[in-house]
Amino acid sequence: MTMRSLSLWALLGVGTIPVAAPGQHVGVAVRGIVFDSIRGRPLQNASVTIAGRPQPTTTNARGQFTFDNVPPGVYTLTAHHAMLDSIGLSGLAAKATIGQNTGEIRLALPSFSTLWRVSCPGRPPRDSGIVFGTIQGADGGKPIANAAIDLFWTDLDVDKQRRIVARRWHLNTSSNDRGEYAVCGVPPEAPFQLFANKGKSASDTITIATAPTRFRRRDLFIGSKDVADSGRRGTIVGTVTDTTGQPIANVRIVIDSSSDAKTDATGHFVIRGVAPGTRQLALFAIGIVPTYASADVLPKDTVVVSIQLRKVVQLAGMRTNAASAARIFATEFNERRRLGFGYLRDSVEIAKHADFVSFLREFPGLQVKQGGTTVAFAVPDVQGGTCAPDIVIDGAPAGPGHLIDLRSNEVGAIEFYPRAAHIPARFAPAAFTPQCGMILVWTKYGLSNR
Repeated sequence: MTMRSLSLWALLGVGTIPVAAPGQHVGVAVRGIVFDSIRGRPLQNASVTIAGRPQPTTTNARGQFTFDNVPPGVYTLTAHHAMLDSIGLSGLAAKATIGQNTGEIRLALPSFSTLWRVSCPGRPPRDSGIVFGTIQGADGGKPIANAAIDLFWTDLDVDKQRRIVARRWHLNTSSNDRGEYAVCGVPPEAPFQLFANKGKSASDTITIATAPTRFRRRDLFIGSKDVADSGRRGTIVGTVTDTTGQPIANVRIVIDSSSDAKTDATGHFVIRGVAPGTRQLALFAIGIVPTYASADVLPKDTVVVSIQLRKVVQLAGMRTNAASAARIFATEFNERRRLGFGYLRDSVEIAKHADFVSFLREFPGLQVKQGGTTVAFAVPDVQGGTCAPDIVIDGAPAGPGHLIDLRSNEVGAIEFYPRAAHIPARFAPAAFTPQCGMILVWTKYGLSNR
């Protein structure tokens, strides 16, 4: 995929509004509109400023704004809005000559069709979007030309046997002489992974969350991980909170399986010796939705991040015999063990092993691959290959990193189902028929003795 010679940045920079020459009277009323041409609607509650004037104004429901008593002259008007931040734009700007005959000033994003025509071949499909940005060197921040950019995503499809299958897609391009890039054909509202490299310098593979837009920006810094001088490395300092702003303790933060840390009682963490470049942070905690964040690390610098995590939404009480969806009775566990569809172990058997992850290697059909501070699990699938089993802890979806944090004496029971057909109905995903197995872990809190 190649980039057109005309850049997106030419369309997103400061424009000039053609208006009539200024009049002789002082105190001109300036009126305008802020418009989102990508979505085809005005931007309400956008903050609009005129350079040199201290007080901004806010657009109404129709995207309109007004400034009173503006002396004639040439001004730059700028609009800021959360929607612009979400797609990576700091704001919209336009230069206008203000006078008695000045018409309505329009601050607008180019339409999606215009953006596609500038950066992508052919007509824009309805189900495609654009991801764009710049690639810079972590050491000095200079734009990097001819860097390779790869973008991946996975979607679910139904095959001829009406089975749910996962398909992985890959797009690639390269940066131009100014370090700019654009990837066309990315599905809107889909999470994706982005990676940039040139020679020995690279970013991490960054996971980008879903966003309700067809136009997204992501800048990346690339640097070498082979930095021998520890003084050339950077530091990440962060705070982790929940959606109400309360700190979360004991959250595990992993960077590229080489560095990790845990939050303290105030939700703070520090990771030192991080290689320069855009680095991905994976955050895990029991009862919390696994989350990915990123940080642009520069040599000898400290980057500060604030990360908000969401708690896992528990199932309704109608699906469980206990007071909470995160608890089960020991009688339920024993009944499933009697049926013999999976491999079930209780705390007596688990406590014989000091390392909980090593204990999991004893289950037939479960492949355990551990390296440093990361672990991955795989089971045979119905097509003769392997797939990653779902992991559930105390009734809540979890990730492999959660199992590393568990100690054997914390676990009350474990259930391993190598075949999707044997997963208990109450734990099977409701959206589609599962095609892989499941690891169910019950901590001593989540397992009732009754």
